[in-house]
Parts: sequence; C-alpha cells; structure tokens
Amino acid sequence: MKTKTLGVLGGVGPLASVRFAEMMINMTKAETDQEHIPLFMFNDNTIPDRTSYILGKSDIDPAPKLTDGINRLAGLGCDYIVITCNTAHYFYDELQASTSVTIVNMIEEAVNAALAKKPNLKKIGVLATDGTVQSGVYGKVIEKHGFSCAYPSENSQKTIMDIIYRQVKAGKDVDVHGFLKIIDELRHDGCDVIILGCTELSVINSDNNLTLHSGDIVDAMEALAEKCITLCGKEVKK
Repeated sequence: MKTKTLGVLGGVGPLASVRFAEMMINMTKAETDQEHIPLFMFNDNTIPDRTSYILGKSDIDPAPKLTDGINRLAGLGCDYIVITCNTAHYFYDELQASTSVTIVNMIEEAVNAALAKKPNLKKIGVLATDGTVQSGVYGKVIEKHGFSCAYPSENSQKTIMDIIYRQVKAGKDVDVHGFLKIIDELRHDGCDVIILGCTELSVINSDNNLTLHSGDIVDAMEALAEKCITLCGKEVKK
C-alpha cells in the first residue's frame, strides 16, 4: 500500500498541534526517516476562538478560516486532513462539505477508542471546553453508540476552563493535582472511561503519561493519531 499524505490544520492551539505531529512520529512503527508518514501542517493561530463563538460571546465565525485552512491543505495533495481541536468539530459537517478530502473525525475516533478500551462500558465522562460541552459534539456521538455522557460539575468545569486557557494556552505551570481530582470525580460519578476531549488536555497527558498509567483515560488526540497512522498505510508502534 502506498503511503498516504496527512494534512494537519493546527494553531488551535499551537502547542497541541506540535504535540500531535510528535505523536505521529512517536507512534509510527518506523526504523528510518523514510518510513515515516509525509505530513503537511498549517499552524494558523489567527483562527478565531471556537468556544467564544459557540457560546455567543463573539460574533466572529471561525468557519471561514477553518475552511480556508482545509482548502490549502487539500491543494497540497493531502490524502487525509485532521483538525487538532475538539471544539472545531462543531463545524465538522460544514468543513467536510467544503472538500472531497476526508477529514478524520477526532470525536468519533475518541469514542471508538473508549469502546476498545472498555468493551462493556455504559458511561463516558468528557473533559473539554465549555464550547465543546454546550455544543454537544461529544454527547451526540456517545449517545449514538448507546452510552450515556457525563461532564464535570459546574465548579469543576470552571477549573477545567482555567487549566485550558490560563495555564496550558498561556504557557504556565499546570495544576495537575487539581486536574486529576476532577478525573476522580467523574470516576465516582460512575464513568467507565474518561475522554480528554481538548487538545490542551492532551498536552497535559503527554507531559504526565496519564493514559500510560490509567486504564480508563482516553486521549482524543492519541486516538486520532493512531487512526491516521493506519489510514496512511503504516503500523502503530506497540
């Protein structure tokens, strides 16, 4: 099978996009440079904030910039495209309609990874931005698969937003203890699996190896990377 080329629309946020590219390299079974997957990245940090728009706090629609990025990557000959932002999947149908190139859906892959991890699961907890939570992009997919979806309490959700925006995006130290405490709250709420449904939270995972040490945590960005490696004709490193 000929190796396919992957396009990555990043900048949402910039650090998470770089971590995704690093995941692609670290997770691909390859012994030489030539065995890795060709990858184009458009790290466009001018894309307006998705959460602010979804919540009605901004009237600047991110969709045109997202569409422009998708079309640029398609024009480079990418066989598949990914968007390294969970919240941006609110616009997924509109973006996919703008191109004939398949946009790999990170939400779908995260839920599939949760099911693979715990085949008998009933309830999935999701940690994400307010925009992702209120848009229901995870809830719709989770319920379509026949599971129930849970989110943190109101106060804990405020802490998650603080961790995402004022710590990871701001390049500050992360309150990992507080983050893990919220994961424990979801466990006590009966969640069989907890999805890290924000790429800034994926940064915390990559810095602390959470999915390596916890059998009930799924990193959406890791799930996306694993799917892309397979789609592009390579093998995932075990």
